[in-house]
Amino acid sequence: MLIKHLDKIYTFLVIVKEESFSNASKVLGISQPAVTQQIRILEDFLGASLFERRKKGVVLTKEGRNFLPIAERFRDFLNEFEKDIKKFKKVDAPVLIGASPTIGNYNLPECIKYYKSLLNKDINLIIKSNDELLEDVKNSSLDLAFVTKKKNNGLNYVEWIEDELVVFSNKPIPAVLELDELQNYKLICREPNSSTREFIKKTFEKHNFNCENLNIVSIVHNSTALKFTIMNSPEQVISIISKIVIKDELKQKKLFAAKIRGIPLKRKAYLVYKEKTKDIEMILKFINS
Repeated sequence: MLIKHLDKIYTFLVIVKEESFSNASKVLGISQPAVTQQIRILEDFLGASLFERRKKGVVLTKEGRNFLPIAERFRDFLNEFEKDIKKFKKVDAPVLIGASPTIGNYNLPECIKYYKSLLNKDINLIIKSNDELLEDVKNSSLDLAFVTKKKNNGLNYVEWIEDELVVFSNKPIPAVLELDELQNYKLICREPNSSTREFIKKTFEKHNFNCENLNIVSIVHNSTALKFTIMNSPEQVISIISKIVIKDELKQKKLFAAKIRGIPLKRKAYLVYKEKTKDIEMILKFINS
């Protein structure tokens, strides 16, 4: 019966996308031999060879190319089936909201309680990187997300707030710094693929400043760790962070902030969604009111 082979068809589609059995095994969360076995079973069922192995991955055979549109129709059917299942589920299922770490830990907590009251539903907050959130929204794994990154990926983006970044230190620094003066300090920064570091790099490059000239002494992987690393350093160090993350520490004079002359370190944060539901429409109205 065909129903016994539905998971094998999905495996086939993942291999086509990843162009590799090994990469597909990572995506699927199963071993590479298991992936190979599933494809062998599917090929035996179809009576056709689907892939040709090469040094740098795999390519579809002629039979594989002919089978691909059939498998894609199966995928489209499953997507529609999944939507129907969601509609079938009880209406009080929690709303799944994603957020990047800074937004999720510092901007959203106060908002969530208003959203819960507004929707009269529970809300599950999932914190991930911007790229992961956008992929989850696209795959309908999240109802909506709050991100600091915008891509041309067919999703709907609505401007939410403006996030201001500041230079900060564990010891007093001038209220305004020249861009070149950053080279005079030891700097702790975020990892290279973080959206914050990407934003700073692009902003500095627009002002003809090469970030390689900075004296980077350490790297951390989230805003909270960055804040406490700076606070606990025995020597003066600086970094750049969303102002909201260190709001309390600035008031208590545990940390000190500065702006860079002529360079507004401000980036937009967005609410992103795939399809507008009643819940999303209510949140949008609340945000715009």
